Amino acid sequence: MKKILLYLSAFALSVAGFSSCADDYEEYDNSYLLDNDETMTLEASSASIELDESLLDEPALTFTWTPAREMSDEYILTYVTMLDVKSNSFSSSTMVREVMEDGTYSKTYTTEELQNYVVDKWAKSVSEVTTLSFKVIAKWEGGSKFVMPEVRTVDVDVLPYKPNVFEADKVNLDGDAVRGIMPSMNYTMTTTPENEYIYAGEFKMAAGTMTIPVRQGEATLYICPAAGETVTVPDADLVDGKPAPTEAYQAKVMDLPESGNVDELPAWNLPVEGDWRVIIDMENETVQFYSPKNKLEPAVVRFNYAYSSDRVLSREILSGEYYLYLNNGTDGWKANYPMQFEASLIDPQIIVWSDGTTINIPTSGFSIKVGRLLSHFIYEDKGSSGDDPEKDSEVNFTSRVAAFSPGREADPPLQMNTWMPMEAVVSNKRWKPEAAVTVKKITIDIRNNRIRVD
Repeated sequence: MKKILLYLSAFALSVAGFSSCADDYEEYDNSYLLDNDETMTLEASSASIELDESLLDEPALTFTWTPAREMSDEYILTYVTMLDVKSNSFSSSTMVREVMEDGTYSKTYTTEELQNYVVDKWAKSVSEVTTLSFKVIAKWEGGSKFVMPEVRTVDVDVLPYKPNVFEADKVNLDGDAVRGIMPSMNYTMTTTPENEYIYAGEFKMAAGTMTIPVRQGEATLYICPAAGETVTVPDADLVDGKPAPTEAYQAKVMDLPESGNVDELPAWNLPVEGDWRVIIDMENETVQFYSPKNKLEPAVVRFNYAYSSDRVLSREILSGEYYLYLNNGTDGWKANYPMQFEASLIDPQIIVWSDGTTINIPTSGFSIKVGRLLSHFIYEDKGSSGDDPEKDSEVNFTSRVAAFSPGREADPPLQMNTWMPMEAVVSNKRWKPEAAVTVKKITIDIRNNRIRVD
């Protein structure tokens, strides 16, 4: 009797552990064929690898396993393989899944495949080691009774290669457009919090040509229009009240001509004085501008304090504290955490949390509240009806605060490492992961109503 209970307990634990892989299991009757004579083993060709850009088509990592236990001919055996970032726990929205017939006992990934998965699909940094998990499940189908699957998992540390990009020790803006504002100085560019290969910022410029000198060791080079001639950047009008689409100009790095005269290099001509946003993408070799007429302003979130009130509150979304809403269904603030977001230099309506720490998102889900205290907001219209916010309790107030959330629809599943639709509304709706996940970066794109969790 004890032996039977032990087998049933093992089965219950096994099914519970496979809840994120529901597609690989079906409903069976209660007459289980309980067989613990497992024979399958799994190993990786290496416990840690560093990808090499010069070997894109070459095998980088191979997983091999031994055959699972033999069963009668009434059963058909297949092997299901899964690859994912370990912290994603083989979520159906993030994992790479493949079904293989019996007789196949290995799976190989090339350098290019792993680079694309780690950097593009899972949006991991090329500067950090990412731990991947590979799982193989041996499944039997077609028989009269359920056969316990054999499951093996192994972890591998992967360091992607860095793209072949121009690396600069220092990037400046100079030329007549800068000297017309700062006669004895130039502007220094900085990288953005969301992309280490993009330099961006907004600067006061005079009308005139602008150069982009870059320091690389002891040398000074220049980022110039790839067309080989000076480009005049238009100060285009708004389109439907929004910034006009701006061209990303192809660029190339050039040395000074033999004359040593920087004025002989192709440059960027800014036709009017004002605030110009400059975005230099080293990886894609482009330079992009937002002109004074197309100035990118921070977002302002406005909402009625109460559903029946004409009292309008607002908050300008800048770098600052916003609040991770992890509540389990009530309107309290017992499980909410302040998070320091940074406004992007590319667009102030993009805010990024990535401070080097991690946070665990439970299956109850999350959204981002834009405030927690009355002092976080400005009263735009105190109105004459409805509740008085100054006399309300903090709990009642925060239950009505605007949030970056899925909106008023049913709580959708959290999809890691991909853009999800988002609204800034008064709502406690949340994105819910299939299993608890560890998050180290959240990017909110207010202008395009989307959010990404990595």
